[in-house]
Amino acid sequence: MKRVPFVTLFSVVFALALTLAGCGGSNSVPPLQTTGTSAQIGFGDAVGDNLVKLELTVTAITLTGVAPTANTGNLLAAPGEMEFVHTAGTIEPFSVGKIPPGTYSSATLTLSNPEITVVNAGVVSKPAATLSSGTVTVTFASNITVTTSPLFLNFDLDITKSVDLTKTPVLVTPTLTVTTSTVPADQSGEDNGDGEDDDVHGTVSAIAAPNFTVTTKSGASIVFATDANTKFNDGLTQLSDLKVNDIVEVDAVTKSDGSKLATKVERESGQNGEELEGVISALDNPLTKITVAHQVDSTNSPTAPATVDITVNASTVYSVRTDKLNITAPAFDATHIGAGQRIEADASSSTAPIVATKVKLREQALLGTVSNASATGFTLTPSPTSAFATLSKATSVAVTFASGAKQIVVPANGATIRVRGLVFVNAGAYSMIAVRTDGN
Repeated sequence: MKRVPFVTLFSVVFALALTLAGCGGSNSVPPLQTTGTSAQIGFGDAVGDNLVKLELTVTAITLTGVAPTANTGNLLAAPGEMEFVHTAGTIEPFSVGKIPPGTYSSATLTLSNPEITVVNAGVVSKPAATLSSGTVTVTFASNITVTTSPLFLNFDLDITKSVDLTKTPVLVTPTLTVTTSTVPADQSGEDNGDGEDDDVHGTVSAIAAPNFTVTTKSGASIVFATDANTKFNDGLTQLSDLKVNDIVEVDAVTKSDGSKLATKVERESGQNGEELEGVISALDNPLTKITVAHQVDSTNSPTAPATVDITVNASTVYSVRTDKLNITAPAFDATHIGAGQRIEADASSSTAPIVATKVKLREQALLGTVSNASATGFTLTPSPTSAFATLSKATSVAVTFASGAKQIVVPANGATIRVRGLVFVNAGAYSMIAVRTDGN
């Protein structure tokens, strides 16, 4: 056997080490934190004027301890992708991990693969994007103390400060704030930042009655328990109807020990199906095809296109989550649908073109100026350059509060406000049933 000179062998090994380091090899990822208090990590966002998608891959999250508390290991069991725009006005669960009791001053995130989709004058495009740095350190406004009580660690991205569209490629400098909370004593008092999980989407990866595990679109594995009060919908009547690899949507609450109890389980599509979410950018007439600006889908493709065409037909079922509204919702069907609405399409096959068996209206956030404010609603005037305005051509949106809507900021005439809810259209006129209002 021919012997390799030591100098040559050393050069090869050294070059390989440099290559691995440059690619974010295993040595660059902190070891997994396996002990400590149960913690759910969530992400949310503000509204970007003409952005419809900002996605980042999150490889690691660590916390910096205040002496004598040590720094944590990686809070993420696996890397995951987070799309921020669709979370505007809410908090979406990203991962469940462990944090040792102690005091912490900051969090450091390892990020990669920024994806941006923008709408300019109604035209959807996906420009190249780059991160200003592969790591971001978020200093807490005040130190966070972790005890033995289950914790929620929520990261809120300010998208207007995070994305510079004047640069080529687009420069992404993630600007985040962090809040924490514990589980409320009363489960009915939970919100999306402290235990209430609405519309958790993912693939069933394991079933062990009365529990099942969902791997979310972000890559997190979340275990849900079921009980006699869990509601099963859309072809499901009980847990035994569920199959591994089914694509599901789950609503849940968090129990005092940090575990998840599913309140509703709905099968979106079967084992060979696909689920896609995005903002409608175009429709034909009569309706046979819907084009959406892509936000997320069940395939988790690292090279998702800017837009996706969805075929609809006479068998396609249109639906709205009226159980969250406590009112009779306006029509949403093949004749009451329009550009600018955010939808989900479910298909029994992932083969292109996608043929939707179901089209669901999804919540979205709008930013604009308030007028005609009253106890029951207001008129919102969106920015004329916003993605919503240029796609929908709407100059105003009539907003009505849903029963139980959370008004974190009470709308006042002349104020700029962010409102989240379901957007409807009737003969070109847009309206929203709002579930939450807050500052911009």
